[in-house]
Amino acid sequence: MFGRRLQCGLMLVALLLSVLAAAGCGKKASGEKAAETAMEGMFERATGEKTDIDVNGDNVTITTADGSVEMSDTSEWPSDMFPEVPRFTYGVVEHVSKGDEGGMVKFNVHLKDVEDGAFEKYDADIRAAGWEAQSTMQTDDGGTISAQKGNMALQLMYNRRDKTALVIAYTFQE
Repeated sequence: MFGRRLQCGLMLVALLLSVLAAAGCGKKASGEKAAETAMEGMFERATGEKTDIDVNGDNVTITTADGSVEMSDTSEWPSDMFPEVPRFTYGVVEHVSKGDEGGMVKFNVHLKDVEDGAFEKYDADIRAAGWEAQSTMQTDDGGTISAQKGNMALQLMYNRRDKTALVIAYTFQE
């Protein structure tokens, strides 16, 4: 579910959400419900899977038989993030997505206004929390860290020029 078909579907959802945002906020109106139904139809045609889409303010939940994805336009670190994952405190949370497919849970935390030195600081944070670095690559433009702890994986992708970062944390079957 979380492959190329989902990416196409999510792009369609993002487009329609921007239209909904322009239409206004407040209690779910019949027009908003009609837009959800239209998005579901577009997503189902794009992915070939029965889909339920629920828009609730700045939050979107997409559910299929394989699992679900939740997207939130939030400036908060996810409260239900795995407790073993150190909080990234060197930038501002821009938005969060969370997926659950067949028991595999995955978080994507998108950050902006990331401070200089964040890469090195977060590398130290994850090592201090007992994560084993699988690979680390750093360049003048940014870097990536991949680490593992038990049946969890963690990745940091950092873009120094744009001052953005992405923290990905997920569970996997051993």
